[in-house]
Amino acid sequence: MRNTKWLFKSEEFKSENRYIDKDIEQILYNRGVESKEEVDFFINGTLENLMNPSDLADVDKAVQRIIEAKEKKETVWIYGDYDVDGITSTSLCYLALKELGLEVKYYIPLRDEGYGLNKEALSYIKKEGGNLIITVDCGISSIAEVDHCNSLGINIIITDHHEINNILPEAYAVINPKRKDNKSEYRYFAGVGTAFMLLLALFKKENKKNDIYKYLDIVAIGTIADIVPLKGENRLLVKRGLELLKSSKWKGLNMLMKRLYENPIDKKFDTYDVGFIIAPIFNAAGRLEDAKTAVELFVNDSHVVCDNLIYDLINKNSERKVIQEEILKKAIQKVEENKLDENSVIVVAEENFHHGVIGIVASKILDRYYKPTIIMEVKPKEGIATASCRSIESFNLIEGLNSMKDLFVKYGGHAGAAGFSIPIQNIEEFSERINKYAFENLSIEDTKKPIKIDCELSMIKISFDLMDKLSLLEPYGFGNASPLFSIKNCKYLNFRAIGKEKNHLMMDLIKDGVEIKNCVWFNSEDMLDIILENKNIDVAFKLKMETYKDKYQYKIFIEDIKPSKKTINNYSEFEALCSIKFPIKSIFYTRRDIDNEKLNISFLSDDVSINIGRNSIGFLDNQTKILLKKMKEYYGYNFKISITNIVKKDENFNVHVLIDKDDSFKTLSIEPGAIFKDIKSSLIGELDYNSLQKKVLKAIFKDKKNVIVNCGNKRGVKTIIKTIQHYYALMNKKTFVAKDVEKKEEGYDYYIYIGNNIKELKEYNLIITTKKMECPGYEYIQDDFSVLKNIKIVEEKEMEYLDKIFSFKLPLKDKIEAIKEIKLGVQYFATEDINIIF
Repeated sequence: MRNTKWLFKSEEFKSENRYIDKDIEQILYNRGVESKEEVDFFINGTLENLMNPSDLADVDKAVQRIIEAKEKKETVWIYGDYDVDGITSTSLCYLALKELGLEVKYYIPLRDEGYGLNKEALSYIKKEGGNLIITVDCGISSIAEVDHCNSLGINIIITDHHEINNILPEAYAVINPKRKDNKSEYRYFAGVGTAFMLLLALFKKENKKNDIYKYLDIVAIGTIADIVPLKGENRLLVKRGLELLKSSKWKGLNMLMKRLYENPIDKKFDTYDVGFIIAPIFNAAGRLEDAKTAVELFVNDSHVVCDNLIYDLINKNSERKVIQEEILKKAIQKVEENKLDENSVIVVAEENFHHGVIGIVASKILDRYYKPTIIMEVKPKEGIATASCRSIESFNLIEGLNSMKDLFVKYGGHAGAAGFSIPIQNIEEFSERINKYAFENLSIEDTKKPIKIDCELSMIKISFDLMDKLSLLEPYGFGNASPLFSIKNCKYLNFRAIGKEKNHLMMDLIKDGVEIKNCVWFNSEDMLDIILENKNIDVAFKLKMETYKDKYQYKIFIEDIKPSKKTINNYSEFEALCSIKFPIKSIFYTRRDIDNEKLNISFLSDDVSINIGRNSIGFLDNQTKILLKKMKEYYGYNFKISITNIVKKDENFNVHVLIDKDDSFKTLSIEPGAIFKDIKSSLIGELDYNSLQKKVLKAIFKDKKNVIVNCGNKRGVKTIIKTIQHYYALMNKKTFVAKDVEKKEEGYDYYIYIGNNIKELKEYNLIITTKKMECPGYEYIQDDFSVLKNIKIVEEKEMEYLDKIFSFKLPLKDKIEAIKEIKLGVQYFATEDINIIF
């Protein structure tokens, strides 16, 4: 087995099914999104919800200085960085300030110059006539360099998002989301996001606020590439920016999208496209040569120039891939030959390791072995080595480096990633000391790779509806990872190794009558024999929906597998079915050109047919078919269907539909007794009303009394109310239900109140409360239910491992059988909702 541990996020989460699907609610809860307001902002937030940029300290001061530069016709210099965040920040500021009529130039240091401001560059800018510099993605730690800038008579505005480890530089203005004196608590902007907020304030001042939003595709690329949390403001910026990539206004970027994608205008761009396809092309320039090439692609409007730049950048990226792959192979070979993976920290130092890619190589080594990894490029002529470091969650790199700072020429970074320069003669001692430090600070459990699972998912729920709901959580990225699910006790078929080197595994997964084909696990050849030893497996996976021949397909991408713990029953399936929140979305395919006609559903032996009248026009997809058939078989549900959209495709019409439970009640009975029997059958099937329900309904309908009911939760109150509503509807009368707060409306025939805050009792016919209330003319019913002695209440997560279980979520026939045995005194395990039955 792989050295992993499965962690179920927020096991304390309990769904209240307040607003959305239970699984979506849990995923949001795992991300700290809990209240109704937070959920609404996360799903429905727009650019109008962006924070006020002036809440960042010094923004207004910087805006005023830029306006002054425009009036004085001063040249503004943008000082950037050579990574994608720096490249996009530079491009954004250059284009936006140009649009406002400023004279703008930019400077990005070569990688050999090092990160951030340097005095030589600042002197060069002064020599070129620069009087105002705006830094992007750098400058917050450049105390001496800013002092030098001041001595040259240059005003400098710093926009940076990095940690503030010292006093602030003596700059004209310092804009950083991590400043403690900001009015806003939001601190997660990338460099490009920080620069954008300055420009947003500037454009607002110039009464051109809406004009700045067209730059958000550039902002999105830099934000995603810099791996900052995609929540709050970043989420709003990236969400809109990804939409703009379809038809970017910037010639070079637009041409690049058309070079990379066949039909960008029809594509839904996501963070994978940016992080793994688009951003690396821009990054290659800074890694191997000069990042100015990448900036030029953003800012140039010549078709010929942009075409040549794209050709050059794509070639550079291909060259980067080759160099990276060669170094990765050499690093893995050294790890394997010297058994470095048995150490607490993997340290590999070699000549000719290109400094532009050793960070990527360190990340890939870490992914492979799950050990803190340090890759060094040794430079004999200079007598030093430069290193890129990447770490696991439980090991703080910068604290480790702090404990041996005497070994370095310079170093810096944070818990998960760092870098340093070190004299060659100190490398061996460093390797010994960092391994000793890690050995003393890491436990065996710390070295297990955590598989962080959002929630367990039943395969029966993998459907168009779930995928549509999951799309509300996009864009995914750091801080809002693509949800990770697990399924227990799967069987598998067609298990095989795939790929040129047979290093990937593929299988069909089967559970709860649902089969999903061609589930793939990349780079997992080491697990082939282990999987074959187990008939049932637990699978951790991510989901994706793709289209093939104009039809949707659900894809499972496996993250980990482990042997299953044996379960005794199918309770997890019943729980999943009962957690589905209707209405659900689905789609069917037909060659018939239909209008917005009335549809109905019919259940066939093997299919669920969509009909117009009696004529079948299509069939539901397999997942939705199985879901509806089981809900009808287990719980007796009926369904209704309506069209929401029809999309004409080359192969067929894609008909989007909304499916809801049909709770409408009809009866041909006339006698009250027969009517109530039909109502009960429609609500709870062959089950009987419980003791409380019988008392309340008798008092209302037979004794003709107003009633106050004092009872706890899960006592079948909904069934009481539904019975009343159905009966009154047959009599062409209306019922009104108020919850918690009195808000009685006139014009109803029967009034129901649920809660404890009622003042005017006589306004209502039925009052359901959890505290004692008495009123003349009302029958007071005190629920005296207590759990039977042969019942043991357990948590839901235990149910599938127990025999003799009862829950209201069981299929109707299983509930009836269980009730018979419980009444005979058989010992049962049950969830709290058994209170509904007795």
